Amino acid sequence: MNLPRRPDFWLTAWGLALAVTAVAVGLHIYFLFHAGGLWRDEVHLVNLAGAGSLRAMSHDSFPVLMPLLIRFWEILGVGKTDSGLRLLGLLIGLGLPAALWLAAWKFRRSPPLPGLALLAFNGTVIVFGDSLRAHGLGSLLILLTALAAGWFLQKKSWWRAAVWAALAILSVQTLFQNAIFIFAICTGAWAVCARQKNLRAALKVLCVGVAAALSLLPYLNNFISLNAGGGSLRTGIEPGRLQATFATAFGFPMEQCRWLWPLFLLVMLAVGVVAIFPRQKTAVEIPPQKFLPPVRWTMPAAALTAATGFLWFAAAPQSHWWIFAVLALGVVWLERNYFSEQNISANDDGDLALFGGVTLLVSCVGFAAFLWYAALPTEPWYFIPLLALAAGCFEIGLPVRGHARAAVLGFSIVVVVFAGVVVFADQKAVNWRLTNVDLLCPRLAAEAAPEDLVIVSPWYCGIPFQRYFKSATPWETAPPISDHSLARYDLICEQMKKTGVMQPLIERAEKTLRAGHRVWLVGMMAVPAPGVPLPADLPPPPLPHSGWADRPYTVTWVMQLNQFLSNHSREFKMVYETPPGNLNFMENLQLYRVERWHD
Repeated sequence: MNLPRRPDFWLTAWGLALAVTAVAVGLHIYFLFHAGGLWRDEVHLVNLAGAGSLRAMSHDSFPVLMPLLIRFWEILGVGKTDSGLRLLGLLIGLGLPAALWLAAWKFRRSPPLPGLALLAFNGTVIVFGDSLRAHGLGSLLILLTALAAGWFLQKKSWWRAAVWAALAILSVQTLFQNAIFIFAICTGAWAVCARQKNLRAALKVLCVGVAAALSLLPYLNNFISLNAGGGSLRTGIEPGRLQATFATAFGFPMEQCRWLWPLFLLVMLAVGVVAIFPRQKTAVEIPPQKFLPPVRWTMPAAALTAATGFLWFAAAPQSHWWIFAVLALGVVWLERNYFSEQNISANDDGDLALFGGVTLLVSCVGFAAFLWYAALPTEPWYFIPLLALAAGCFEIGLPVRGHARAAVLGFSIVVVVFAGVVVFADQKAVNWRLTNVDLLCPRLAAEAAPEDLVIVSPWYCGIPFQRYFKSATPWETAPPISDHSLARYDLICEQMKKTGVMQPLIERAEKTLRAGHRVWLVGMMAVPAPGVPLPADLPPPPLPHSGWADRPYTVTWVMQLNQFLSNHSREFKMVYETPPGNLNFMENLQLYRVERWHD
């Protein structure tokens, strides 16, 4: 679509968007060189990519597209090292701002201000979107799927429907929860078809949705059983944790920014609903210039003031909820009175706003239902696909003419300024090392003798340990399991049903110490005081307060081992700890040396 251009707006908007994009690319590259080795989820995926069949690759909480991509990357010869695999994550992460530019240029011929302002500096999106898990690729594909749907709505041909369907299939083959978003995108497209009373286009939309759904049939057993060991992960939704992870994902660069997302959604819905009702043409149209202020920069300045005030009000939304209603009514008034029929893109804007608003509304409701059904402890990176879809819908559906265009510029400037201050003042938003196992293992390999014994805890840290520990020294996890290549929660569930799980490993440690050799402990723990009885085994699950969660059992097993070693050794001390820094707390391991048997 061709929109009338105003040099003042375009110069400022393009300058801001290009600056934000350049800084965002720099942040992605910065993370590339500071991420370090692969942490357990990434190693799990790389090992899965080395499986010999699609059936083996499907034994995961994600579909097979990401393992296949890593496998292809390795065949090309680039993915044989950590740096080569990190490069793949970088390319996926940079795809998000590139897709936002594509959306803005395709639908508005303008720079992607709202999407970049809200998404480009977000530390959660950069760190976990670039890491080797399916969330980054799934976010990119769901964003491209939404763009394909908007492209289809501009010209409802079978060719465009086929492109949309292909992207929809790739999306659900990357993340199962993308099926929720595909349904939401189809619902938004149906809303536009219903407004236009276009039954043939609605049938094409149905074909897209059915094609994506049929591609998930091979995973039907996974959906029914949620995997054999899924029970130990399904501990239910904790409201406090859900609120914290939501605020982490959406509340960047400041907590109040999480209210900007529903505000923009409300604006799109308002414009879309207004577009449903036909305007009454008048004999004389009031030229829009009469609505423009006499001073060129008055409206952007007012938008900056409004944006700053909104963020201040959002600090206490329960007390100032009315600001949402006032802003929505203001958008409706502008849409009805300022945006006249002389704008050739008015109908298009109404359709795209309706599509974006309905898509996001259904996505939020559907994703909340998905989280409740999955019953998994929420993490900030779970929200990255929703963030990407929302940013794409903003680029497609937010009005970009006249006063609304100035308001978008004002809000974008405020958010970018705050985000820039946060990122450069507190670099831990992107200065993350995801693991220290790659640092710890070379030191351990240099000091441990072949007759020593290494024990890794918790058990899931054995996944990256197996990748980085190159030594003849035998090692095992607490508790012992038969497979350290993948996150085998099914094996842990079997151990949870037994008693005396740690006894064989304790006897092995005792034999090593009695022979005059050393036991090395890799994990996150405190040295227990000697002379205390070992904790008793827990009863078989489910437990009264934690159900099938594996954490109480893991803690008990590690305490049993450590207490035994403390009671029967003359030296139990930490010999290695990673220097202070921004290290992933979930995989910040220490090294302990235990030696000299004591009866």
